[in-house]
Amino acid sequence: MELDRKNGIPYYIQLKDQIRKQIIQGAWLTGTKLPTERELAQELGVSRNTVSQAYKELESEGVLSSTQGRGTFVADSSHTVHQENRKEKILRIIDVAMEEAVGLGFTIDDFVSFVHVRGMEKKEFLSKVKVAFVECNPEQLAEAHWNLGPGVTLIPILLSELKERRGRERIKGMHLVVTSTGHLQEVKLLLKGMDLPVLGISLQPKLETIVRVAKLLTGRDVALICESMLFAEKVRSALAEAGLYPLLNNQIQADEERLKAILPECSAVITVPGQRRNVERFLPDHMELIEFRFEPDAGSLNLLRSTLMELKQQKEPVLLFRGGVI
Repeated sequence: MELDRKNGIPYYIQLKDQIRKQIIQGAWLTGTKLPTERELAQELGVSRNTVSQAYKELESEGVLSSTQGRGTFVADSSHTVHQENRKEKILRIIDVAMEEAVGLGFTIDDFVSFVHVRGMEKKEFLSKVKVAFVECNPEQLAEAHWNLGPGVTLIPILLSELKERRGRERIKGMHLVVTSTGHLQEVKLLLKGMDLPVLGISLQPKLETIVRVAKLLTGRDVALICESMLFAEKVRSALAEAGLYPLLNNQIQADEERLKAILPECSAVITVPGQRRNVERFLPDHMELIEFRFEPDAGSLNLLRSTLMELKQQKEPVLLFRGGVI
């Protein structure tokens, strides 16, 4: 990799583009370990902070993943290539729309103005949208930080709360209700007669998480630290679907003394992101810690975003499910 010292583009942005290029061209595949920040900084003749900023931004975008003590890796090369293909598709759509506008007698400046105004209108509308996310366990509710668009408010509601009148009163002010496909029918029954759109989405563990669990050494228990047995069962089920059956030692709301006692007896620990800082205080040296986070798959996230974009045009509420309209 080489950086252009004269074009004025910040080095960390150039480095991000170079890393993406390596992945898109197939030079770096999923799981490839990148040079350390210090090694790459020395190779390119830049500061370590420059490399660190590039790595962190690519990690936040899902391109890279880092593990304390092990290094930085390519998270999912197919995802990066897919993102690039999607960008090219959008650019082609813009080109067609621009040509259509010019054909109708508008200038390119007019077209740019139209796009800007319509985009600001949509942002204004989305800034007022409230989406309720209904789940049965507090861990998944706490970690629901999906990128739904500028200003969209995602409000977590426990399924058990929705079964009470107070919970149903809370949900009346929402524009859309989202839940996992496994709870869709129950949520629809609980909200029957409320004229609220309900969307069922598929929630899956991150691919990186499954890969890391698959690489764990067998023969000793793996501690699973979480807040509810419901979440523990979801983790077991997700791992079983991937063909993985580690010896999980469930620790529900483990206190300080319990963590001190159980962690040295285990080969690794799995926990929800919200518990990481607490668990790290008692983590033996060199023991691997894996965060287990569920998130919508790409199809569900796209369906959710497109549903939000269509809300303004709906004259009557509709009931949605994964893959269509009822």
